[in-house]
Amino acid sequence: MDMFPRTQRFLVKGCSLVTIAIYILIAALLIITALIGTLETLKMISLALENPTQAALTNVLQGILLIIVIATLIDMVQSYVRAGRVLVRPILIAGVTTMVRRLLVTDLTFVDIVGTTIVILGLTVAMIYLGREDRNVASFLSESGDKKET
Repeated sequence: MDMFPRTQRFLVKGCSLVTIAIYILIAALLIITALIGTLETLKMISLALENPTQAALTNVLQGILLIIVIATLIDMVQSYVRAGRVLVRPILIAGVTTMVRRLLVTDLTFVDIVGTTIVILGLTVAMIYLGREDRNVASFLSESGDKKET
């Protein structure tokens, strides 16, 4: 049926390689950002130990939560490169962490707090229901990794 099956396969493979290359570049940038964020958070921790104020502790907490979000994004990129698809669970985890970060370290009105809490609950429910398929893929990846090592 296809007039140019070889050309089609070539284009699909080429696009896949370009996408993987972009994701690897993103992963490298995220790793650099995580390392810089970790160093900055360590500096904030030393400052908080010298002068333990609420603002200093809030800055430390914000830095730690940001590093968790970045690590989750790195995990998402790694999952894409290994499985060839974007998993939903790491995105949802990053969303929940970002919303908790917003809730803990930002001055919010009552309406903002209620809205943020609703978003956190919605993301959590989505993580429970939509993340099941991701767990199956993750278990497949870990099983295939175990087979390669033996």
